[in-house]
Amino acid sequence: MSVPKSLPGSLIKFVSHRPGSTFKKIRSEASQRRFFRISWGKQTCVAMVYPEKSPDEVSRFLNLLDIYEKNGLRVPGLIEALDDQVLILEDVGDLLLQKAWRERVCSERQCLLAQCREILIKLAAVSPQLTTARLDPTRLLWEMDFFLQHFVPHYPGPEQTSETLRAGLIRLVENIEPESTFAHRDFHSRNLLLNRGEIVMVDFQDSLLAPRYYDLVSLAYDSYLDLGRAREILLSGVNWTANERRQLRLTALQRNIKALGTFAYQTYACAHPAYARYIPRTLRHIRGHLQALADPGLAILFKYFSKLS
Repeated sequence: MSVPKSLPGSLIKFVSHRPGSTFKKIRSEASQRRFFRISWGKQTCVAMVYPEKSPDEVSRFLNLLDIYEKNGLRVPGLIEALDDQVLILEDVGDLLLQKAWRERVCSERQCLLAQCREILIKLAAVSPQLTTARLDPTRLLWEMDFFLQHFVPHYPGPEQTSETLRAGLIRLVENIEPESTFAHRDFHSRNLLLNRGEIVMVDFQDSLLAPRYYDLVSLAYDSYLDLGRAREILLSGVNWTANERRQLRLTALQRNIKALGTFAYQTYACAHPAYARYIPRTLRHIRGHLQALADPGLAILFKYFSKLS
């Protein structure tokens, strides 16, 4: 077994007490944390390693883990907290919903989305008093500025400037109703794993209070997976008012624009070109939102995104 010497001593000790272990790094490009699958005999686990001792982040992760488990929300269980840098977690496999979707027939896909809808209902039912972190207008606007900084220079519009686009983005954020609902924050098909027929959420450490439909639109208009007509399974069962449909579209628009900033940052600043493949689908989502909203106040955004190829 070859264990990198750069690993924390606590993890090296953990592995050394399990003779015959195999040790394999799990790919995680967009995270500063490192993940390793450890196997010995018939047992496996996953080591989550922070770049340095991070007592506040580890404490927040464990607190959120407790919230999820107490509310019947399936996440990887904690096996052992070695210290303020290394957590040993249950191994729930690596079958992403993104991949499982491609391998399933229509009826199986419907079952997967029905399960996702139940998870969304449970997430929204978590008491908002359990967290103080908020995705407030200031934070939403920061995400829009991140998009302006990292995406627009690589995809300039023929007429629009960052200043004129920012005016449209400010209007977008101002029209999204304030946060009120507990949210995973990154509820999409690459953070949902299928383990023995059950969907397990990962990457939940950024959970906070968010606009009402934030988690719903994160999956319904996922950049990594186009649900197509099956999207209605997530949106059905609700007698949507005109304002609710508007809020859903506004939230989805902000979420997808935010994703473009992330994809451009990963592609050009971090040299991870694989993220560029998700930009065209995200642009299609954005155009659909703007067409559905038909809001004159968002005309500058409509003009910009309609010109991008």
